[in-house]
Amino acid sequence: MSHPTITGRTVIAVAAAIVGCCSLSACSGIGGRQTDTAPPDAAVTASQDTKNSDDAQDTQDDSDSDTFTVALDKTATWNNGVKAHLSGFRRGTSGEYASPSRKAYLAFSVTLQNGSKSSVDLSMVSLSCPDGAEEVFDTDAGFSGTPDTHLLPGKSQTWKAACVFPRTARDAQIEIMPTDTSGSGWYRTAIFTGQVR
Repeated sequence: MSHPTITGRTVIAVAAAIVGCCSLSACSGIGGRQTDTAPPDAAVTASQDTKNSDDAQDTQDDSDSDTFTVALDKTATWNNGVKAHLSGFRRGTSGEYASPSRKAYLAFSVTLQNGSKSSVDLSMVSLSCPDGAEEVFDTDAGFSGTPDTHLLPGKSQTWKAACVFPRTARDAQIEIMPTDTSGSGWYRTAIFTGQVR
């Protein structure tokens, strides 16, 4: 019987400093919007917390906003061509040697596509779990955090992630923010929101 190993990887907390900087002074941001994509896997249904399709569109894509909202089963597209998509939602329980161990979780895949002219440092991508819950790390289950690599223009990368998520929970809010190291401005945070069943 194989035992999962605990990863010592630490999540980089650059996002808080960036948001603080932007809220204290005007800063150049890379805006974003929502685009339609194929529905997620059938194991968990993801849907936007809105009454109609018009409500599901981004309404905060302007120079004064640090965030924009995206349905769980849609794609976030930043103005420079970088895209993020969540898929493959499923529930599970972390193993004895995972970090944290023996917790109910919501797992999903993150796909980042680089349509910009600059490389994206994936190790600097910030992922925030619902209600500030812990991200689950378990290398045997494939939850190892963001890849430690640069994503070149025209390329895409997919990795697995999981967040502590109670079995009875339905509302999910997962935040994704790449970090721009090219000097053209900070990315706005994409807030993926909706319900899982």
